[in-house]
Amino acid sequence: MKILLVEDDKVIWNNIKEFLEDAWFLVDWIDNWQQAYIKALEYNYDLIILDVMLPEKNGFEIAKQLRKLKINTPIIFLTAKDDLESKEKWFLSWWDDYLTKPFSLKELLLRIRSILKRTKQQEEISILKYKDLVLNQDTKEVFKWKNKINLTPKEFKLLEELLLNKWKTLTKEELLENVWGYNNDIYSDVVRTHIKYLRDKIWADYIETVRWVWFRIN
Repeated sequence: MKILLVEDDKVIWNNIKEFLEDAWFLVDWIDNWQQAYIKALEYNYDLIILDVMLPEKNGFEIAKQLRKLKINTPIIFLTAKDDLESKEKWFLSWWDDYLTKPFSLKELLLRIRSILKRTKQQEEISILKYKDLVLNQDTKEVFKWKNKINLTPKEFKLLEELLLNKWKTLTKEELLENVWGYNNDIYSDVVRTHIKYLRDKIWADYIETVRWVWFRIN
Protein backbone atom coordinates (compact mmCIF):
# COMPACT_ATOMS: atom_id res chain seq x y z
CA MET A 1 0.00 0.00 0.00
CA LYS A 2 1.16 3.52 -0.77
CA ILE A 3 1.51 6.34 1.75
CA LEU A 4 2.14 10.06 1.25
CA LEU A 5 4.31 11.54 4.01
CA VAL A 6 4.26 15.34 4.34
CA GLU A 7 6.93 16.35 6.86
CA ASP A 8 9.66 19.02 6.79
CA ASP A 9 11.83 17.65 9.61
CA LYS A 10 14.53 15.59 7.90
CA VAL A 11 15.23 13.33 10.88
CA ILE A 12 11.56 12.55 11.45
CA TRP A 13 10.68 11.89 7.81
CA ASN A 14 13.75 9.72 7.28
CA ASN A 15 12.96 7.57 10.33
CA ILE A 16 9.29 7.20 9.36
CA LYS A 17 10.07 6.40 5.73
CA GLU A 18 12.64 3.72 6.55
CA PHE A 19 10.45 2.14 9.23
CA LEU A 20 7.35 1.94 7.02
CA GLU A 21 9.28 0.67 4.01
CA ASP A 22 10.63 -2.13 6.19
CA ALA A 23 6.98 -2.94 6.92
CA TRP A 24 6.35 -3.25 3.14
CA PHE A 25 4.69 0.11 2.56
CA LEU A 26 5.59 2.31 -0.38
CA VAL A 27 6.27 5.83 0.91
CA ASP A 28 6.47 9.09 -1.04
CA TRP A 29 7.95 11.96 0.96
CA ILE A 30 7.51 15.69 0.42
CA ASP A 31 8.18 18.70 2.66
CA ASN A 32 5.83 21.46 1.44
CA TRP A 33 2.15 22.18 1.01
CA GLN A 34 2.29 22.85 -2.75
CA GLN A 35 3.61 19.36 -3.50
CA ALA A 36 1.10 17.89 -1.04
CA TYR A 37 -1.74 19.03 -3.29
CA ILE A 38 -0.01 17.94 -6.48
CA LYS A 39 0.87 14.47 -5.19
CA ALA A 40 -2.51 13.85 -3.57
CA LEU A 41 -4.28 14.76 -6.80
CA GLU A 42 -1.89 12.82 -9.02
CA TYR A 43 -1.79 9.52 -7.11
CA ASN A 44 -4.38 7.38 -5.37
CA TYR A 45 -2.72 7.04 -1.96
CA ASP A 46 -4.05 4.68 0.70
CA LEU A 47 -3.15 7.07 3.52
CA ILE A 48 -1.57 10.49 4.16
CA ILE A 49 0.67 11.29 7.12
CA LEU A 50 0.57 15.05 7.53
CA ASP A 51 2.65 17.23 9.84
CA VAL A 52 0.67 20.14 11.31
CA MET A 53 3.54 22.61 11.65
CA LEU A 54 4.68 23.08 8.05
CA PRO A 55 6.19 26.30 6.66
CA GLU A 56 3.76 28.80 5.11
CA LYS A 57 0.64 26.66 5.45
CA ASN A 58 -0.19 24.32 8.34
CA GLY A 59 -1.47 20.78 8.08
CA PHE A 60 -5.00 21.72 9.14
CA GLU A 61 -5.34 24.08 6.18
CA ILE A 62 -3.90 21.46 3.83
CA ALA A 63 -6.36 18.82 5.08
CA LYS A 64 -9.27 21.24 4.69
CA GLN A 65 -8.29 21.99 1.10
CA LEU A 66 -7.79 18.31 0.25
CA ARG A 67 -11.32 17.57 1.43
CA LYS A 68 -12.64 20.47 -0.67
CA LEU A 69 -10.87 18.87 -3.64
CA LYS A 70 -12.84 15.66 -2.90
CA ILE A 71 -9.74 13.79 -1.81
CA ASN A 72 -11.03 11.52 0.96
CA THR A 73 -7.79 9.66 1.63
CA PRO A 74 -7.43 8.90 5.37
CA ILE A 75 -5.16 11.39 7.16
CA ILE A 76 -3.02 10.97 10.28
CA PHE A 77 -1.80 14.25 11.76
CA LEU A 78 1.58 14.59 13.43
CA THR A 79 1.21 17.42 15.89
CA ALA A 80 2.40 19.10 19.05
CA LYS A 81 -0.18 18.80 21.82
CA ASP A 82 -0.95 22.54 21.90
CA ASP A 83 -1.53 22.56 18.11
CA LEU A 84 -4.14 19.89 18.50
CA GLU A 85 -5.92 21.31 21.52
CA SER A 86 -6.29 24.72 19.91
CA LYS A 87 -7.70 23.41 16.64
CA GLU A 88 -9.45 20.09 17.18
CA LYS A 89 -12.98 21.50 17.54
CA TRP A 90 -12.77 23.02 14.06
CA PHE A 91 -10.74 20.41 12.24
CA LEU A 92 -11.89 17.11 13.68
CA SER A 93 -13.85 16.22 10.56
CA TRP A 94 -10.74 16.44 8.35
CA TRP A 95 -8.57 13.78 9.98
CA ASP A 96 -8.85 10.12 10.86
CA ASP A 97 -6.25 9.97 13.63
CA TYR A 98 -3.32 11.88 15.13
CA LEU A 99 -0.07 11.36 17.02
CA THR A 100 1.58 13.91 19.28
CA LYS A 101 5.33 14.37 19.02
CA PRO A 102 7.44 12.62 20.10
CA PHE A 103 5.80 9.32 19.20
CA SER A 104 6.66 5.66 18.80
CA LEU A 105 7.08 4.38 15.26
CA LYS A 106 5.47 1.11 16.33
CA GLU A 107 2.42 3.03 17.51
CA LEU A 108 2.28 4.86 14.19
CA LEU A 109 2.34 1.53 12.38
CA LEU A 110 -0.48 0.17 14.56
CA ARG A 111 -2.61 3.24 13.86
CA ILE A 112 -1.94 2.99 10.12
CA ARG A 113 -2.95 -0.66 10.05
CA SER A 114 -6.06 0.06 12.11
CA ILE A 115 -7.19 2.75 9.66
CA LEU A 116 -6.41 0.66 6.59
CA LYS A 117 -8.23 -2.29 8.07
CA ARG A 118 -11.35 -0.15 8.30
CA THR A 119 -11.03 1.53 4.92
CA LYS A 120 -9.18 -1.03 2.81
CA GLN A 121 -10.21 -4.43 4.11
CA GLN A 122 -10.69 -5.76 0.60
CA GLU A 123 -7.11 -4.86 -0.34
CA GLU A 124 -5.60 -7.14 2.30
CA ILE A 125 -6.70 -10.06 0.13
CA SER A 126 -4.96 -8.54 -2.90
CA ILE A 127 -1.47 -8.85 -1.37
CA LEU A 128 0.26 -12.21 -1.75
CA LYS A 129 3.56 -12.78 0.07
CA TYR A 130 6.21 -15.48 0.00
CA LYS A 131 9.53 -15.01 1.77
CA ASP A 132 10.89 -11.74 0.31
CA LEU A 133 8.38 -11.64 -2.55
CA VAL A 134 5.31 -9.38 -2.50
CA LEU A 135 2.70 -9.58 -5.27
CA ASN A 136 -0.04 -6.95 -5.50
CA GLN A 137 -3.02 -8.30 -7.42
CA ASP A 138 -4.57 -4.84 -7.86
CA THR A 139 -1.57 -2.91 -9.19
CA LYS A 140 -0.06 -5.96 -10.96
CA GLU A 141 3.31 -5.26 -9.32
CA VAL A 142 5.84 -7.67 -7.83
CA PHE A 143 8.60 -6.71 -5.40
CA LYS A 144 11.59 -8.65 -4.09
CA TRP A 145 13.20 -7.03 -1.06
CA LYS A 146 11.32 -3.84 -2.00
CA ASN A 147 12.87 -3.83 -5.47
CA LYS A 148 10.31 -3.93 -8.26
CA ILE A 149 10.54 -6.90 -10.63
CA ASN A 150 9.33 -6.36 -14.18
CA LEU A 151 7.18 -9.27 -15.30
CA THR A 152 5.19 -9.81 -18.46
CA PRO A 153 1.41 -10.26 -17.98
CA LYS A 154 1.72 -14.04 -18.37
CA GLU A 155 4.68 -14.24 -16.00
CA PHE A 156 2.68 -12.25 -13.46
CA LYS A 157 -0.36 -14.49 -13.88
CA LEU A 158 1.77 -17.61 -13.54
CA LEU A 159 3.45 -16.38 -10.37
CA GLU A 160 0.05 -15.33 -9.00
CA GLU A 161 -1.35 -18.81 -9.64
CA LEU A 162 1.61 -20.44 -7.88
CA LEU A 163 1.31 -18.12 -4.88
CA LEU A 164 -2.43 -18.65 -4.61
CA ASN A 165 -1.70 -22.37 -4.39
CA LYS A 166 1.39 -22.08 -2.23
CA TRP A 167 3.02 -25.46 -1.51
CA LYS A 168 0.37 -27.24 -3.59
CA THR A 169 1.69 -29.21 -6.54
CA LEU A 170 0.16 -27.99 -9.83
CA THR A 171 0.26 -29.92 -13.09
CA LYS A 172 1.21 -28.38 -16.42
CA GLU A 173 -2.37 -28.90 -17.52
CA GLU A 174 -3.74 -26.97 -14.53
CA LEU A 175 -1.37 -24.09 -15.17
CA LEU A 176 -2.14 -24.08 -18.88
CA GLU A 177 -5.87 -23.87 -18.23
CA ASN A 178 -5.74 -21.35 -15.36
CA VAL A 179 -3.07 -19.03 -16.82
CA TRP A 180 -3.38 -19.39 -20.60
CA GLY A 181 -6.89 -20.78 -20.94
CA TYR A 182 -5.62 -23.80 -22.88
CA ASN A 183 -6.33 -27.46 -22.11
CA ASN A 184 -4.26 -29.01 -24.87
CA ASP A 185 -0.94 -30.67 -24.04
CA ILE A 186 0.67 -29.41 -27.23
CA TYR A 187 1.18 -26.10 -25.41
CA SER A 188 2.90 -27.67 -22.39
CA ASP A 189 6.31 -26.25 -23.37
CA VAL A 190 4.85 -22.78 -22.79
CA VAL A 191 4.66 -23.59 -19.08
CA ARG A 192 8.28 -24.77 -18.86
CA THR A 193 9.47 -21.72 -20.78
CA HIS A 194 7.67 -19.26 -18.51
CA ILE A 195 8.75 -21.14 -15.38
CA LYS A 196 12.34 -20.63 -16.57
CA TYR A 197 11.70 -16.91 -17.12
CA LEU A 198 10.24 -16.59 -13.61
CA ARG A 199 13.15 -18.43 -12.02
CA ASP A 200 15.59 -16.10 -13.73
CA LYS A 201 13.74 -13.05 -12.38
CA ILE A 202 12.77 -14.03 -8.82
CA TRP A 203 14.96 -16.87 -7.57
CA ALA A 204 15.49 -20.31 -9.05
CA ASP A 205 14.95 -22.22 -5.82
CA TYR A 206 11.55 -20.64 -5.16
CA ILE A 207 9.82 -22.76 -7.81
CA GLU A 208 10.26 -26.50 -7.53
CA THR A 209 9.84 -28.94 -10.41
CA VAL A 210 8.42 -32.31 -9.37
CA ARG A 211 9.17 -35.18 -11.78
CA TRP A 212 9.27 -32.72 -14.69
CA VAL A 213 5.49 -32.43 -14.91
CA TRP A 214 4.36 -30.65 -11.74
CA PHE A 215 5.35 -27.29 -10.29
CA ARG A 216 4.96 -25.61 -6.92
CA ILE A 217 6.25 -22.77 -4.79
CA ASN A 218 8.78 -24.45 -2.53
